[in-house]
Amino acid sequence: MKIIHVILGKANPNKMNGVNKVVNSLALAQTKLGNNVEMWGITKNPVHNYPNREYKTRLFKDLEKFSLPEGLEEALLEEDGTTIFHIHGGFIPQFYTISLLLLDYQYKYIYTPHGSFNTIAMKRSWLKKRIYFYLYERKIIQNAKSIHFVGKSEIKGTQRLIKINSHCLIPNGETVEPSVLENKIENDKNPVFGFCGRLDLHTKGLDILLNGFSKYLKKHDGKGVLWMIGDGGDKKELLELTKKMNLQSKVKYLGAQYGDKKIGLFQKLDCFVLTSRNEGLPGVVLECAALGVPSIVSESTNVSKISEYNAGLILQKNNSECLANAFKTASDWKANRELKNKKEGAKKMIKNEYDWNIIAKKMITVYAA
Repeated sequence: MKIIHVILGKANPNKMNGVNKVVNSLALAQTKLGNNVEMWGITKNPVHNYPNREYKTRLFKDLEKFSLPEGLEEALLEEDGTTIFHIHGGFIPQFYTISLLLLDYQYKYIYTPHGSFNTIAMKRSWLKKRIYFYLYERKIIQNAKSIHFVGKSEIKGTQRLIKINSHCLIPNGETVEPSVLENKIENDKNPVFGFCGRLDLHTKGLDILLNGFSKYLKKHDGKGVLWMIGDGGDKKELLELTKKMNLQSKVKYLGAQYGDKKIGLFQKLDCFVLTSRNEGLPGVVLECAALGVPSIVSESTNVSKISEYNAGLILQKNNSECLANAFKTASDWKANRELKNKKEGAKKMIKNEYDWNIIAKKMITVYAA
């Protein structure tokens, strides 16, 4: 069996695109297990400008919406019925066209929407999304061998839109090399809290994050700083909000960070915080956990295993008041020596539940079913 992952992009792990990072990690893990894996990327710039990788990458020039990428049909003629295709990403017109062609060739495919059909995600531009879903997305779903979800909230959201014939729930994973774990940097000063991701005020719940941190500082005589790692369209608004709350000395905007620099910052965190209103399954929470950093997260992140493994806190309500209390609890972990247990729980959670080798084997079982 040959596995071909189809994405919009190049699966470059050094970009902020979460889907591309996930596909790179999954393809790499499946390759290391001895499988024949390729990644087909649809891009306006079909230049191979990404880090070296162990699986084959083919790039196809993206022409326009609903158009078949240049050279992709010729590539399909080289395959046969033993090849399984795995399409990643929702509301991408090119995938509708590709799915119809796969159907014509009687090729089977798995479809992963990566959180696109979450109830909250569907509320944004809801009329356009509902019309598009009815005309195009539902056909991709109906013709798929199976729909792959990474979080429970995705299943609920999708089932409100369409009856699903076959689906599986397999989370994303995270693997950090042992050498990185051994270099864990301990921070003995006041707690360092951190966020990393796209600076999207609404989707990432950054208004909740700033308000919650402000209340923690005022109501609980809180200590520590909040690092904002990332970039995005709402940065200016966030800077203004930070100034309005008089948090300039407590909230640091560090910009987008990648590779060793990002890992180095994560290693200095005492707690990672993600108050998203909508997520598939955020890899950054898993990345921090693999480094032994516990998290405070909203239920919408779909990382329910945090409670089971004592790897942090899940907010009962995703609001600033609940978050302020969570900040206070997390700040006390050092004082009562609970932080060490949280760190160990986070690493154990990754090892048992979210290791990419485990995820890759589960996906191969779905392909072969």
